[in-house]
Amino acid sequence: MAHYNMRPQDNLNAEWEQFLATDVDRNGQISGVEMQTVLAAGGLNFSLQTVMQLINLHSRREDGTLEFAEFKAVQQFLSNIQASFQHFDASRTGRLSKSEVLRALHHAGFGHVDEGAVKSACQAFDPDRSNSLSLDQYIAMTMFLLGAKKAFEAFDAQKSGRINVDFNQFVYAASKTR
Repeated sequence: MAHYNMRPQDNLNAEWEQFLATDVDRNGQISGVEMQTVLAAGGLNFSLQTVMQLINLHSRREDGTLEFAEFKAVQQFLSNIQASFQHFDASRTGRLSKSEVLRALHHAGFGHVDEGAVKSACQAFDPDRSNSLSLDQYIAMTMFLLGAKKAFEAFDAQKSGRINVDFNQFVYAASKTR
């Protein structure tokens, strides 16, 4: 996390040191297991599948690893999501209700996602059926929506907001959300 009294170069050095500390095998890339370990140390406990989704959303190579610039982008993404979560957690319970999730998603640029779709997504990412999402569940749902948006846009060449897909295209699109 950035410190306001640091010079920009100091911040870059701190990010580089964090990258090096995460890159346990010293190959210059962050693997899913390495990323999962550093996230867990920071209190974000994700399945390896969710970590790989996070990596795939930010990696240009689609090889399941992150280079330094991509690692920084993941850190910024997570920082933004955490700040949004904290802002919309009006009750300060560490969980977002469905209405708080809807407001947070609209604020994050998902204003086109209607309440019914958000309710369905919340249920999918709320395995204990508490009708609220923890930070890690909210991050996982946000990544799902980003993956779904990217997959949808790949088929929406006319930018009409509507697509026609056959079953194989649907399977392809669905696989990009996991």
